[in-house]
Amino acid sequence: MKWIKYTSRQETYANILLWSVMLIVPVVGMVVLSSVDNNYDFRWIDIWHVMRPMLVVLLAFLVHNYFIAPEIVYKNRKRRYYVLLVVLLMAFVAYQCTSGPPAKPPVAQHVEQDAGSRHGLDGQKPLPNPNTPPRHFDRGRGGHHRGSKPLAGPHDFTMFSLLIFALGANLGLKLYFKTMREKQQVVELEKENLRQELTYLRYQVNPHFLMNTLNNIHALVDIDPEQAKSSIVHLSKFMRYLLYESDQELITLRQVVDLVSLYIDLMSKRYAESVDIRFDAPEQVPNVGMAPLVIIPFIENAFKHGVSYDKPSFIHMSLRVVDSSICFVCVNSKNHIKHEVGGVGLANVVKRLDLIYGDQYSLHVDDGDNYRVELIVPADSLGVQTMKNLANNY
Repeated sequence: MKWIKYTSRQETYANILLWSVMLIVPVVGMVVLSSVDNNYDFRWIDIWHVMRPMLVVLLAFLVHNYFIAPEIVYKNRKRRYYVLLVVLLMAFVAYQCTSGPPAKPPVAQHVEQDAGSRHGLDGQKPLPNPNTPPRHFDRGRGGHHRGSKPLAGPHDFTMFSLLIFALGANLGLKLYFKTMREKQQVVELEKENLRQELTYLRYQVNPHFLMNTLNNIHALVDIDPEQAKSSIVHLSKFMRYLLYESDQELITLRQVVDLVSLYIDLMSKRYAESVDIRFDAPEQVPNVGMAPLVIIPFIENAFKHGVSYDKPSFIHMSLRVVDSSICFVCVNSKNHIKHEVGGVGLANVVKRLDLIYGDQYSLHVDDGDNYRVELIVPADSLGVQTMKNLANNY
């Protein structure tokens, strides 16, 4: 049925726990009372007398939970909810006022033949029988006793108060779990937005790099066909990485080193030997990880702004692991073209670093005689745990 979808498993468990307490407490109270009060004799039939009105409250609770409360909690139909709630309360009050056993009529005094504790001595008024059930008197005109049930009594007021408490608790639980579900939906939406934003920022690297590489290969086709073929193979490997491996939240440092080597190989083919290009990486790469494509934009920026065709230029890069961090340093010369520190590529990579690492990374840019970038990000288990925690918060 349609209303079942509104009730989550946690909400059902909470309602079961609520009613378990409400049904057990009276029974426990009767048992405790019988153990401390010698005049009270505990009988199992008394439990039924207590549970019978509680079952009526439970029925009203279920009606409210599945048919009435969803009107205001999920559909925001306040007027309809209040009308249905008043109808439910009136039906409960009508049931309480018209049900239940009537007051017991007065029982005639039976004088037994056996003189003793049940009869007074010397013609006195007989003593009351201790086994006689208590009488409920409703005096009418002339002092005559009636057998009709009063319109309402303390017991009816107690059950009505219990119903109000149960309905209030039910409405509160529904609002609480609805709020929890909405928060979870917001978290899932933020995660999806983060994934889409990271994908968008990641793929902004591709067009500019692809254009430059294709131009390089085009120039090599006539000059050095074998080198052009090798460049096509390297480009294919690089694009395969961008399409598949870069979608992961974490890649190994070995993959980073291979990717940077491919990029440098493809870009260096268009420059003469006057450009000093170096890349220092550990021979034995530690088995640590980092986010993909956070280094490439800095290298791309170094090739774009650090190479001059009329004077010697250099691009020196290093990648190493220090303690529990990965440190990348890129230093390059400057050409005469105005260098934009806050370019689109760098702005995107900084945004990606903020999204992935939060405040767990360090980036220093020195735009002096030479352009120097130093990036430090968490590595190994620290990097994995940091990214997992940050991914769970979005």
